[in-house]
Amino acid sequence: MSGSPIHGTIQRHQQRLKRLDASIRALDTGLQVALDIRRRQALRRTVAMLVGMPTASAGIVLVSFLFHHWQGMGLWYGVMSLAVSAMAIRPATHSIETHHGELQERLFELITKRQQLSEELAALNERHAQVRARQVRRPVEVREEAA
Repeated sequence: MSGSPIHGTIQRHQQRLKRLDASIRALDTGLQVALDIRRRQALRRTVAMLVGMPTASAGIVLVSFLFHHWQGMGLWYGVMSLAVSAMAIRPATHSIETHHGELQERLFELITKRQQLSEELAALNERHAQVRARQVRRPVEVREEAA
């Protein structure tokens, strides 16, 4: 009977470990989603800079200096270049906040907690084994071992 409180504590620690593992898996999944979103946003920014900026520069040159050339079509080409540039740059301006840093910190805290809980559980298991070893054996158990 003296081992039952320790046994109950061990079971509670095991349940906490299971909950911590579930939380860690959920946070890991969240981090993967955040990384995926960040990669897509980086791709959009890259495309915006590679397509949008040169197109905007060409549009400004066409509108400001060359709008009289090509039989008056320089202005039209310039405005169209600026419109294409705006369409390319616009998706890159609206980024999604992923809170990647906060997720990493929380994951680190949970992993540290899990490590501490595992150490406590190991100590409790050792203590439980010591208590079981010290228990007084009943005469029936002694006779069975002798036989």
